[in-house]
Amino acid sequence: IEACPSGEGIGPTGEEMLKLRDEFDEANREKMMEKQRKEMEERRSRNNNNSNDDNDSKKQEKEEGEDSEQQPAIPTFSPPRHLYGPKLAVYHANRAATLLHLGRNGEAIEDCDISLLLNPTYVKAYLRRSTANERTDNTEEALQDAKRAFELDPSNNATRKNVARLQKIENERMEKLKEETMGKLKDLGNSLLGNFGLSLDNFNAVQDPNTGGYSVSFNQ
Repeated sequence: IEACPSGEGIGPTGEEMLKLRDEFDEANREKMMEKQRKEMEERRSRNNNNSNDDNDSKKQEKEEGEDSEQQPAIPTFSPPRHLYGPKLAVYHANRAATLLHLGRNGEAIEDCDISLLLNPTYVKAYLRRSTANERTDNTEEALQDAKRAFELDPSNNATRKNVARLQKIENERMEKLKEETMGKLKDLGNSLLGNFGLSLDNFNAVQDPNTGGYSVSFNQ
């Protein structure tokens, strides 16, 4: 990798590519935040001006609906072309495999990132980054990489099984996260209701199987 030429007329190094990508992402985040801030200010201004005008309010809602339908696609980073891009993609993915054996998972992810910037359809780089992400408990990213690898090579049974395994792990993680979140919300609700001598146990919610809605009853 170090011996591969880079520079003007050839292309940036892998580290330079990652820096360019990070700068692009940061600039894009700032643009999105600024856009959201302006949109909030415009809505607030329209609400103040049209608070007593039903027709204007309906027009405003229609305009906002049209705006939401015409949201531009989120821009993605396209790295500068490298004269030896395909070969470098293989080199970085191979070094990632070595780093995985050494347990240096963070570095392996970076090498796979570079490899995929150079060749976005390189299956081995997706698979190796998936492994590194799983080892660092980033199961969501690991699943995404495994799915992408399977899309590119649907005949690979090992990848198909890996997608199913990671999907199960991710589902379990999300279920656990939901239970933890609900537990924290219940504790918060009980702390507020406790001021009135009540708790969430005084309320019973039953879901309607037909509509999916809930009916809530109070128990003394």
